[in-house]
Amino acid sequence: MIPYCDFLELFKNKKSIFFLGVGGISMSALAFTAKAAGAVAAGYDSTPSPLTEKLAASGIPVVYRFSESSYDGVDLVVYTGAIHDNDPNLAYPRSLGIPEMTRAEFLGFLMKKSRNPIGVAGTHGKSTTTGFLASIFLAADDRDPTIMLGAEMSALSGTYRIGTGEDFIFEACEYQNSFLNFYPRLALILNAEYDHADFFPNLESVYDSFTRFADLAKDGTAIFNFDNRGARIVAERTVSPVFFFSLHEKKDLWCEELTAENGFYRFRLCTADWQIPVKLRLPGLHNVANALAAASAAVLSCISPETIRAGLESFGGVKRRFEARGFCNHLRVFDDYAHHPDEIRATLTMAKTLGFEKILVVFQSHTFTRTQAYWDDFVSSLSLADEVIVMDIYPAREEPIPGITAENLAKAIPCGRYVGNADAIVQNLLQRKESGLCIIMGAGNIIQLTDRILTDRGKV
Repeated sequence: MIPYCDFLELFKNKKSIFFLGVGGISMSALAFTAKAAGAVAAGYDSTPSPLTEKLAASGIPVVYRFSESSYDGVDLVVYTGAIHDNDPNLAYPRSLGIPEMTRAEFLGFLMKKSRNPIGVAGTHGKSTTTGFLASIFLAADDRDPTIMLGAEMSALSGTYRIGTGEDFIFEACEYQNSFLNFYPRLALILNAEYDHADFFPNLESVYDSFTRFADLAKDGTAIFNFDNRGARIVAERTVSPVFFFSLHEKKDLWCEELTAENGFYRFRLCTADWQIPVKLRLPGLHNVANALAAASAAVLSCISPETIRAGLESFGGVKRRFEARGFCNHLRVFDDYAHHPDEIRATLTMAKTLGFEKILVVFQSHTFTRTQAYWDDFVSSLSLADEVIVMDIYPAREEPIPGITAENLAKAIPCGRYVGNADAIVQNLLQRKESGLCIIMGAGNIIQLTDRILTDRGKV
């Protein structure tokens, strides 16, 4: 890692930064930010994508194979955890002594001088909560926030926003303890559950990681979801001042008069000093919790109640979080990023309140270790659907585990069937004539399915 003062110089005089894994949501945002700040940005990714095309069109060239010439004149290499030490794209610049930083270290340095960095952490719900926060701060006339989001948001025309104000709103991922590189004044913890079995050996190690993140806000405040057991455990351990929000208990911030109509909630948002009515555009009780989380950070950032209400009520969601995409014949198609059993359960519980005749899920599990660790929970949560088509597991960085297959998972789900090949799934869906809800669910290459099955691309 390089000193902060030297890092600042990289944004002056057209210094050159090369991003490895630049086609990812988070890395592309950092590349755009570096270019906007005055650096010369370029990068590598393994395959072309809409994001790499957008980068290239914006003057950030992307290469798809290793070449020594890519590193000519490069002052800094930034890389993701998906780039292994023996990858020539990382090994070669190391042999030249070019300074390097991880994605998390780079993001940490970007926020270091901000007066109000707000980090949104949790096993799930980060992107939607960060989106709620972004909507609130954008509704404030006297704020000009910088935002780093892990999903695309229409109000940002992408995944990031560069502001001139004191607020720096960002997602904080626990994988490989990356969020310990950040500098939050407000550390927001939505939940703490076991995930990333390839890194965390047990649940206790997850609690330890989140506690260390919460401790980073010792000069500010750590915000916790009182309704989540893991979050409460972390709250008991942190040295930082604590602020609780809750759907059910009267805490520092809470809700009353919670009612639902066709899955969409209205409620009174309450603190000790004020109450305001709120009606959300996003369905599901889990999104009420996400809204309370965002409101908590806004309260501690001195945002007015009226602005909080305006921001919450205007937020329409982020990409691939139960995103309405169109129709496949008579099936209404939604994209959803859920790849943890709790996320799946929350999405399907909400979907069952929307009045569809049938709920069909096309699911792809993300990594073999996660599938193994959560086998029974995947079976239980996916069984909430009327029918589940299981696609081959997305391996990411992993090698197969004997017995841990999509075919075996489908057999374990009472309403499940295995159709591993993407082409066969597309054909299956296009031939269907029944009406209902179809959710394309997962975090791997399943995202490519939706465009192939839409017969009517109009928004639902």
